[in-house]
Amino acid sequence: MESSYRVSFWLRKVLVPVDGSENGFRALELAVDFAKRYGSKITVVHVKGEGTDEVRKSVQSKLERKVDYEFKLLEAGTDSSVPNEILKELYDGSYDAVILGARGTSINQELNIGSTALAIAANSPTTVIIVR
Repeated sequence: MESSYRVSFWLRKVLVPVDGSENGFRALELAVDFAKRYGSKITVVHVKGEGTDEVRKSVQSKLERKVDYEFKLLEAGTDSSVPNEILKELYDGSYDAVILGARGTSINQELNIGSTALAIAANSPTTVIIVR
């Protein structure tokens, strides 16, 4: 039992960026599992862009009646980027971990890890779990 308690302490507050990609929704599934097993509080973030309404509806349908969560829309201005907005949220929200997909909706299928995931992994102040 002690190991479960220790893990639950590491994963109290989890950020899950979603972009509508298959990997992003796999990351969300892992976060749901953590919430059920360890009582993690999930905050789902999406950076505004094309498909925002579809992403919000998909998140709602995947999480409804499963776990409590918060959904936040972030906005990247002309002087910012998607990774920067996610990193700002990570710093401001004092999260224990971030769970995200290895690559998003980019056209190049040959990439193992996308630029957003790479930027988050390199610059995050907390634990990063990358889901493929």
